[in-house]
Amino acid sequence: MKLQILGGTARGVRLEVPTSARPSPVRLRKALFDYLRSRYPRKGRFLDLYAGSGAIGLEAASEGFEVVLVEKDPQAVRILRANALKAHLEVRIEPQSVERYLALAARRGEQFTVAFMAPPYPHNLLEDFERLLQADLAAPGGIYILQHPTELHLPRGERRVYGTNTITIVER
Repeated sequence: MKLQILGGTARGVRLEVPTSARPSPVRLRKALFDYLRSRYPRKGRFLDLYAGSGAIGLEAASEGFEVVLVEKDPQAVRILRANALKAHLEVRIEPQSVERYLALAARRGEQFTVAFMAPPYPHNLLEDFERLLQADLAAPGGIYILQHPTELHLPRGERRVYGTNTITIVER
């Protein structure tokens, strides 16, 4: 699979994809970052949960966000490090489970402008997203974003559909 960073300082850098990852489609990534550019011209902090190849988080770093990538799969973590190095992007990689990271970050009082989550689709996505919302990591004016299959409908948030993938945005 060919995957590359679409914009910012690392535009065009090709990313390696771990076997465990399901990278966000180009159309969704482009639309997401067009939206974020207009909403947050001063950028801020970006949290990418279930980071996989880093396609979303590294795109955010390329666009100027301060980024934390959370991923527990050891192969994916190695690839995240290699992709960040190749793209000359400084990011913080947290090699641990999302559940553990959320608990620790909530205790530390971490805050993010954007908290993005794209769990593996076999997960209970509603439970995963609820766990993120409960961690209360979005800063005032920040947003939570869940990428999910289009057939899943969340009880709240703004829905944006991109074929078989959808993002739901919940404002803090």
